[in-house]
Amino acid sequence: MRTLAILFVSALILAACSTSSAVREAAGHGFLQLQGASLVLNRALTVPAGKARLFIQSGQAPGSRVSLLGGGFNQYQPHCSLEVRSVDHNGFEVRPDTFEITRVQASLQQVVSREPIRVAALRLAGMEGGGDGSAMYHEGYHFWLASDRQPEVMRVSCYGVFAEPPDLQPPTLEEIRQALGDVAELRY
Repeated sequence: MRTLAILFVSALILAACSTSSAVREAAGHGFLQLQGASLVLNRALTVPAGKARLFIQSGQAPGSRVSLLGGGFNQYQPHCSLEVRSVDHNGFEVRPDTFEITRVQASLQQVVSREPIRVAALRLAGMEGGGDGSAMYHEGYHFWLASDRQPEVMRVSCYGVFAEPPDLQPPTLEEIRQALGDVAELRY
């Protein structure tokens, strides 16, 4: 099983190296090429001081206020993040604008968690459950953006739900629309 997971992750990483990826239209349907499309930001958003991204989920920007464990979003639902090129700011305002999508890149993000302390005697006695635990990931897309008025805005990244490799799915266009809500929209 571990070998299968390694092969799966390797294939996704190689796919991410391609020049542009297509986006899943809907579950069980085809894919749509969005390079050359637009992302329209409908309202101003502020990336918090010292941060490079602001999470967007269900049409809200929960990362702009104090939230559970500082995560700013529910990782078990599709979400997006607006990303800027620098963390050297005191709060970065991204103004409403139309951004050209210059490239779409597949992305796989491993979620790192702190493992509990393991006691060797428990493992030898067969009480620990064995194995090294399971790897959990978010699969999604980076939409690389360009705007002459706001060149410091780098991209919007959108991800599906937190899952183990056999259950990973990138978000569909409908899930991306739901995550962005009225904050932003994809035009293609």
